[in-house]
Amino acid sequence: MSLSEHDIEHLREHIAHYPHKRAGAIYCLYYVQDKYGYIPRDSLDEVSELTDLSPTQLDELITFYTLLRRRPVGRRLIRICDSISCYTRGAEQVLAAAKEAAGVEFGDISADGAVTVLPSICLGLCDRAPAGLVDDKEDLGELTPEKIRDLICKYAAETLSEKEAGSQQILAVLKNAD
Repeated sequence: MSLSEHDIEHLREHIAHYPHKRAGAIYCLYYVQDKYGYIPRDSLDEVSELTDLSPTQLDELITFYTLLRRRPVGRRLIRICDSISCYTRGAEQVLAAAKEAAGVEFGDISADGAVTVLPSICLGLCDRAPAGLVDDKEDLGELTPEKIRDLICKYAAETLSEKEAGSQQILAVLKNAD
């Protein structure tokens, strides 16, 4: 997966606003992640050329910033805080329930492709502990094992519904072609 000339030109224009190319690295990494859903290895070489940072240095940035991803994730990414405030309010049980409901290890994609669950350091929602974050946008507060199970089931149902709708559209096209 490589970036298009349009993507590269866009990134060059953005980087030009900084006094040093390397200052645009985080923006470039987020741009790549938005495009592919994660940051593929090939794109590190391209971003490296644009920012004058080595692929290893970029990898270090990705490892440090928890909102950057090196692997694909499910249609919904659920981060559950496991920092002290959330931990003392039951995050351990919420994480166990999420892992069980998803049916896979943390960081893996559920069999239906609906979710990936990740433990996460502080999300800044300590007043609503235990807390979570969906797709890095939607706050989840005062989580319980039941709430997280219901949420994962909801996302699984949405994924199934969309897959069925896609199959029905394909069948309709084939039927109309007769």
